[in-house]
Amino acid sequence: MIGGAVKVGIAAIIVYKIAEFLLRPGADADVHFKKHYPGECRQVKGIDFGSEDLEVTKDGLAFITSGLWFPGAPKGFTDMITNNNAKGSIFLYDFNKPDLGARKLKLIPSKHFDPEIFHPHGISLLEDEANGEHLLYVVSHRKGKDDAVEKFRYSPKTNELIHVNSFAGDELHITNDLAVISEDKFYITNMMYFKNPYLSIIENLLALHVGSLVFFNGTGFTTAITGMRGPNGVSLSRDRKNLYVNLPFTGSMKVFDIKADYSLTEIQSLLLYTGADNLHVSQSGDALYTGAHPVLSKIMEHISDPSQKAPSSVLKLPLNNGKVDTEKITELFYDHGELISGSSVAAVHNNQLLIGSVIHKLVICDANIKL
Repeated sequence: MIGGAVKVGIAAIIVYKIAEFLLRPGADADVHFKKHYPGECRQVKGIDFGSEDLEVTKDGLAFITSGLWFPGAPKGFTDMITNNNAKGSIFLYDFNKPDLGARKLKLIPSKHFDPEIFHPHGISLLEDEANGEHLLYVVSHRKGKDDAVEKFRYSPKTNELIHVNSFAGDELHITNDLAVISEDKFYITNMMYFKNPYLSIIENLLALHVGSLVFFNGTGFTTAITGMRGPNGVSLSRDRKNLYVNLPFTGSMKVFDIKADYSLTEIQSLLLYTGADNLHVSQSGDALYTGAHPVLSKIMEHISDPSQKAPSSVLKLPLNNGKVDTEKITELFYDHGELISGSSVAAVHNNQLLIGSVIHKLVICDANIKL
């Protein structure tokens, strides 16, 4: 008799082949985009294997995650990381010293942290404006272990990240991004429910709404919102009253009010008509920026085979009383994938646009227009 695991494997392969057909090149070839930049754009030296998420301080320091890997990643994706010995890393880019490029920060481990199995995804920070010793919280897909959130303290004197603590729990499945509301209190997205690679393929291809939003209160995790389809990037308003969550597979975003007990009430659901990835809120708090995947089949091909380019897009989403002003959403950047492939995040500082990617380069643009 065929065992249950083998049956699941066979079923997954069949479904995967169907998806390959549906997402074959040309399946959405009737969609056309025009390349445009807000000004002069160029690749930032120092990063070669992804700049998946980033956070920027008020004084222009950008902390960037690189070397993404996740459970169930396609073979081509995994091979690229392995063959290039692309370690999970966090880089620093200083908007005020662009000639330095992106510099890899040294990770100082604790007994709770093993850098060899660290593969960072989403990132969020709490600024220490007095001493510059910012606290960084990073989603980590740990090879051979369950996902966790790693907490670091940045030392500006030595340019090191000192590991402070790890947070893990049964409520975390395959995670993506997080938003820190205060020290050791944060929301985190479960982009997928199943950790088994075959079941995760089926979960995605059948478009199951089994993703969730989880809250950590300093001592434990609780599920805040369930029934979501692949929740991805998440960000807070500057006043910490609203939470924004991107759902790229449905081309949409949800906006929540944060209550005194940290429970969430949905106040807006909007279509973005693109696969919006990570979010970053402007320093003024009047807009969100998001890296986006305008052609989903192309980003799927790119993740399966990183040599295949995927288009990149950046949207600006103006905010009004916590909600997105849908009439004023604009696209700041579009590239067919040559300059940057698979844009995943964007942030603005001093009218410069910094754009990250899932597994490709980091790009900076000096804008000729008001960003």
